[in-house]
Amino acid sequence: MTESKFLAYAGHINVDVVMSVDKLTDDITNSVSSVEEQFGGTAGNFAIVASKLGYPFRIYSTVSRKSHDSYIHYLKGLKINLDGITIKENGYGPICYAVNDGKKQKYFMAEGPMTGIRYNIQDEHYGYLHLSTGDPETNMDLLERSIHDRAVFDPSQEIFYKYDREQIQNFVKKSDIIMGNSDEINYMKVKGGISLEQEISSGKIFIETKGQLGTLLHGKKESLIHSINATGKVNTLGAGDSFRAGFYFGLFRNMDFEHSIACGNVVAYESVTNGLMNISLTEESIIRRAKMLCDNRIP
Repeated sequence: MTESKFLAYAGHINVDVVMSVDKLTDDITNSVSSVEEQFGGTAGNFAIVASKLGYPFRIYSTVSRKSHDSYIHYLKGLKINLDGITIKENGYGPICYAVNDGKKQKYFMAEGPMTGIRYNIQDEHYGYLHLSTGDPETNMDLLERSIHDRAVFDPSQEIFYKYDREQIQNFVKKSDIIMGNSDEINYMKVKGGISLEQEISSGKIFIETKGQLGTLLHGKKESLIHSINATGKVNTLGAGDSFRAGFYFGLFRNMDFEHSIACGNVVAYESVTNGLMNISLTEESIIRRAKMLCDNRIP
């Protein structure tokens, strides 16, 4: 048993091989200006940032010890609960090859042990169950077997190639909150045949991230929560995961959805400008700046 009853978060813990280019193109050959191996993945990035924000959570994921031994050691050093992470002694991965030009990125994913798995669900009651990247069947099994108050469907870029129409509809039907960027939300509407108006009328909430344009909350009322515009050299890798860490920071402190989203925008800004690994924010700073965003003021 553990105190991590506020949030269960399922997703990838990747070793990222990040290649920087001047501009993303569709050319067969592109020049790479730098290459670096980093710790990443939707669940991994989230855990790194959330561990600095002072609320409990449990990660559900699967990795190979051969590729991830140093990553697991790093997460342990951050005092992150690893009870929900399955460590395989064989195989290799997951590994993500990310090509990034500072504003946009492309991913090439080697799933490794993340395919065909079933999470070892802990016998606890969670306030929120967050379903991020992973096999749809695995996440649906987690959704149906776990005890939780609210489920969040957030498949990220995997919505485009892992989910068919029926799966999209099933996850939306069984979730309370649906999260994604504008392209992902639009894909759910077109490919999945999802009507936002109909789903919202049944009590569901859609959170649509729009980068520097802010974050759109679709609920009983529609609200645009402004972001903080980053200037100079930025890196958007992990910005969405950082947003989610900030969002749950707000919910854990009993903020409403608008202020929780604003907290997410604050943390995402820090990630974009200073790097995910270098985020350093006080509780007072996040809350103060989030309130300013909700008041349409520049923090």
